[in-house]
Amino acid sequence: MDQAALIAELEQAVRDRRATSDIVRRLAEPGGSAAPGLVAVLGTVSPSAMWSVRDALHLIGPAGFDAAVEARTRAEEVPDSWELGHVLRGFDERCIPRYTAALSHPMKDIRHQALGGLENLGEAAAGTLTDVIPFLDDRAGHNRYQAERTVRAIGANAAPTLRGIRRDGPAHLRRYALTALAVVGGMDQFDERDRRALERLVRIKTAHDTAPDSLPDHCWLAVPGAAYEGLFEAMGLHDPVPCTISMGLSAMDNDTAAVVDPDGTEHTAYRVFVTPELDGWRLIYADTALGSMFWDMDELLSRLSAACGQAQYYCQDEHSDSMIWSVALNGVPRRRYWRNEIPEWRGEPMDWEEPLTDDPDYDHAPNATMECDVNSTAYYISVDPDQVEPTTTLRGHGWLALTRPGVGHGAFTGVVHF
Repeated sequence: MDQAALIAELEQAVRDRRATSDIVRRLAEPGGSAAPGLVAVLGTVSPSAMWSVRDALHLIGPAGFDAAVEARTRAEEVPDSWELGHVLRGFDERCIPRYTAALSHPMKDIRHQALGGLENLGEAAAGTLTDVIPFLDDRAGHNRYQAERTVRAIGANAAPTLRGIRRDGPAHLRRYALTALAVVGGMDQFDERDRRALERLVRIKTAHDTAPDSLPDHCWLAVPGAAYEGLFEAMGLHDPVPCTISMGLSAMDNDTAAVVDPDGTEHTAYRVFVTPELDGWRLIYADTALGSMFWDMDELLSRLSAACGQAQYYCQDEHSDSMIWSVALNGVPRRRYWRNEIPEWRGEPMDWEEPLTDDPDYDHAPNATMECDVNSTAYYISVDPDQVEPTTTLRGHGWLALTRPGVGHGAFTGVVHF
């Protein structure tokens, strides 16, 4: 049966997995000679049949890869570019040399798809590491992001190779290897020279960085930037490493790690992000730890404020209509508002708060004021994350730290974006 007849049969068998699998095998049987025809129909068949044509090309292997690259090279924009992208990212280990060659292709989309294909191969693509890591500094942001995903997929087992590059070269790869070590969690095994190099790298990136167009405003702490160093001991944090804002925010996407002691005891460790100084304040994000009340908040604020002079806690949840802000000064809780708690207000109003009403007949708590909104309170007394913008004064770099000693940053999954 010829290719056109098989594809017509495929369109009729889309709900029959066994029949579809058999047709895919028969489409791939002729090998490389079948590949151009299969590529040509990718954008013309039904979506369900397209996935089967893709699978046939993947079975063919290198010749299928070559045909897909040739088709994608026709123009920067082709009607079936989406389908070709899915084909290019899915080849097996037979195509690793072709993926490596495609990383030097003049068309940026083919380079991007090659990085995606190597990500899908994971540890099997470890031999391509030296070709992948230069993309960690690629001008195209989507390629940088994809390169980070690929390095992460290759895994922490890449760390020895990366440390070897840091130690022995080649020289032109050393700075990329440093970034890759941070991505795979190899920071735990940095020597002192590499730790200093990472700090320089983060400082360089931060020096050319500006504050983002806002920061998360669901839950955070704030301390004065001039005295922030005391927060690490006050919060019981360990292994701080320098980071950019992008690194810190991406680390919050995977901020929890399960830890098992040698005796089998299980623990949970959390990752905490301390921002660079923003208009004189450092914000502290510990999303899961704060959400699960890993700390007693009053006690934590007391310790933080004793170490830093002042500490503030903010939390809001639109789903439950919860709203909390709290301030401690020099080790003593000073003022708190907690919507839906009894009492809602604690402590005497601060100088900047506006009284709720002067009407003596209005029944309200004597210490209640108008200041119940989290964002406006933060804006008034420190920094509102939602109002952070590129014009916000940014100083220094941020930090990533852990709530348990000896865990290491490598215990946390997910991509850390520079």
